[in-house]
Amino acid sequence: MIRRDFMQASFFQTSFISNLFVSSSPITLMCLLWVCVFVASEDVIAKEKSVASIVRVVGEVSATGLDGETRKLHIQQPIYSGDKLVTGKGGWLTVNFYDLTRVVLRPETEFHIVSFPITMDAGDIDLKIVRGGVRITSGTIASKTHERFTLVTPSGNLHAGRAEWVVRICDGERCENEREKVKQCKKYQKPMLENSEVVSVYQGQVTSDSCEGSVVVEKGSSNIFNTQTQRCDVIDQVPCFVLFDGKMGKDKIRTFLKKLTLDEGEGTGHEEGQVKEGERPESRHSRPNSRTRRTTPSIDRPRRNRR
Repeated sequence: MIRRDFMQASFFQTSFISNLFVSSSPITLMCLLWVCVFVASEDVIAKEKSVASIVRVVGEVSATGLDGETRKLHIQQPIYSGDKLVTGKGGWLTVNFYDLTRVVLRPETEFHIVSFPITMDAGDIDLKIVRGGVRITSGTIASKTHERFTLVTPSGNLHAGRAEWVVRICDGERCENEREKVKQCKKYQKPMLENSEVVSVYQGQVTSDSCEGSVVVEKGSSNIFNTQTQRCDVIDQVPCFVLFDGKMGKDKIRTFLKKLTLDEGEGTGHEEGQVKEGERPESRHSRPNSRTRRTTPSIDRPRRNRR
């Protein structure tokens, strides 16, 4: 019985399609054919055309596509426009895009590739960071104009040309606690990081609309936006906790560390055993040279008996 019903349904469907093609004009058939080809090609491009690939994975890292399917990431795996990238505790992820844009995600970060054109002239770049931190090297598409590269943060939009920069979302005391764990940062002045967004620029410049009006962050400077007081502070340095934060800036330490300001309450006094600037360290094995060696005046020297 089931087999007979299936055969009847198949017969009616086949006869309907055949009658449709017989009764339709050649122009209608051509239009239907072009629509089918266009829809199929769009589906293939959307599913198969990647915009980036994974070059480094550490720890737990995953991506969720437009279809809602979550996949674990590994090296050389493709990344598509619309993917949502998430790193777990201790997870690091580096993504290279085809236009030389590079994105490095630090642990506990959520980052969305809202829109990334499949070709250079197919559209603009729209990215979004929800939490955590990211280091971005914007590539060829962004070099044409600042408006073509947008990063959305919880407090506003950032636009960049060809630049290298870092964004940190400091929820609560997250960044304060991270800074306290870095021993090298204790002797430098610390900015107010609680409930703030930090944008630091290594190369180029980045424009932020989080503050009243547009703020341009130049090379070697940072913009710290307090999400509670809505206050913007542009400082002429990259914060220490950013420089020492894994792949966020360790390769830039030598260049930007000299711009940090020492904390007057930390490390300015000379502790016991600490050598002052310009002095040679004393050692039990050290011996003064001939120019500084103390000698007995000749008048007080005992005369040697000459034989």
